[in-house]
Amino acid sequence: MTSTGPIDLYQLDIFLQVASTGSMSEAARTLKLSQSAVSQAVAQLEKSFGLQLIDRTRRPLALTAAGLFVSENGEKLVTHARAFRAQAIEVTQHGTTNLRIGIIDSVANTAGVVLIKKLMEQTTSLSVQIGMAYSMEEALKRREIDLVITTNGFLDGTDFDQKLLYHERFIGIVQKQPDVDLKKVALAHLCRTQSFIRFSRTSALGTRIERILKQLSLDPPRKLEVDHADTLTLLVTQGLGWAISTPTCLLQTPPDVIESLDIFLLGNNVDKRNIYLVGRSGEFPALSKQIARIVTDEISRLLSHNIALKNCLPSNCVSIGDYL
Repeated sequence: MTSTGPIDLYQLDIFLQVASTGSMSEAARTLKLSQSAVSQAVAQLEKSFGLQLIDRTRRPLALTAAGLFVSENGEKLVTHARAFRAQAIEVTQHGTTNLRIGIIDSVANTAGVVLIKKLMEQTTSLSVQIGMAYSMEEALKRREIDLVITTNGFLDGTDFDQKLLYHERFIGIVQKQPDVDLKKVALAHLCRTQSFIRFSRTSALGTRIERILKQLSLDPPRKLEVDHADTLTLLVTQGLGWAISTPTCLLQTPPDVIESLDIFLLGNNVDKRNIYLVGRSGEFPALSKQIARIVTDEISRLLSHNIALKNCLPSNCVSIGDYL
């Protein structure tokens, strides 16, 4: 083969997906393309390089030495091209910005409306996905969304930029009992006298709380489990049990409901819950900073105006990230 032209970054991106999945059919499914379109793109890329990138005589699919080199180094070119485009858009006053953002439920149900309203002013096309952290993170990795607000900082992912928006302490909630001083009640006693209401084990928050229970040497029976924070809070207000939650989750509940709760900290050594904004490296740098500011400002405003919650929590229960 002989090289006949410049490298097509779209073809390169398809080849990288083939190399990552180890299959043209799987790459086609992920990219929502036909298998023939994927095969043709790879063939055109090989023609551009003047090199064979895939050994078609072997099953399963295998890369040649040149293919391995391209797969290991090509992502930098694709990432740089995306970042270059995003930055060009952002510095153009009237440019077109198409943004796809994923938001975990608890943040969407508190700061989401304000964030979406502001983003509609900043973008030409906006797509918002709301759901559990894991599904949002997987969508980001598959390039189905551009940014995600999540509890995972992608610390091991060099392809991603992360911003710590804020962190919050886990708190216990139980129906208010005027004649009981919770400061003198051991959590083990609470587990014996009341049911523990869990978040769904399929959620990141539910998994995290299970780890906290182990950290606190607590093993309450698995009796009641719910998916949504507002449902969990309402069940606690009805005296059906106690639960572990976070300030962001409680912000989804009206102040008069919070007033019917006793809220207590779980101890200084219990891990905090971090909320991050994550995107692919170099993409949407200015817009990412705006999103971070909008979310943290709104969370701070909600906390300061929710007197019932503000009076129950110490000032350091929620701490805003220091990158701003």
